[in-house]
Amino acid sequence: MDLRLTVDLPRDVDRVNTLRHVLDGALAGLGVAEQARTDIALIVNETWANVIAHVRIGVAFQVRATVDEQRCVIEVTHPGESATKTINVLTTSGHSLRVVRSLADDVDVDSDGLLMKVTKLL
Repeated sequence: MDLRLTVDLPRDVDRVNTLRHVLDGALAGLGVAEQARTDIALIVNETWANVIAHVRIGVAFQVRATVDEQRCVIEVTHPGESATKTINVLTTSGHSLRVVRSLADDVDVDSDGLLMKVTKLL
C-alpha cells in the first residue's frame, strides 16, 4: 500500500475540507482504520488552521500526504519563500499545534520552505 497526494492550496479554509475528504476516502480505500483516519482528518484541520492563523494572505501552500503500511506523513510547505518568520510563529503558537502534537506520533517544524511535517503511525 502506497499513496502519494500533493495538493497546491491557497490560504483558504474551504479548500482544506476538500483535501480532508479526498485523503479520508483514499485512506478508507487502503483499509486504514477509522480511528486513524479520524485522527488524520483532525491533524489536517488543525495544521491548516495554524497556517491560516499565522501566515499572510496571498501565500499559496503545498500539502503532501504520503501513506504506506506503517504511517501517514503530512507535509505543509510554501515553495519559493523563506519560512523563517512563519516557523517562529508556528513553534510558539498555541491550541492548534498542541492538538496536532497530541494526535501525531511526530511533529517537526523545520526551515527551507517546509513549515510542518506530521507523522501518524497507522
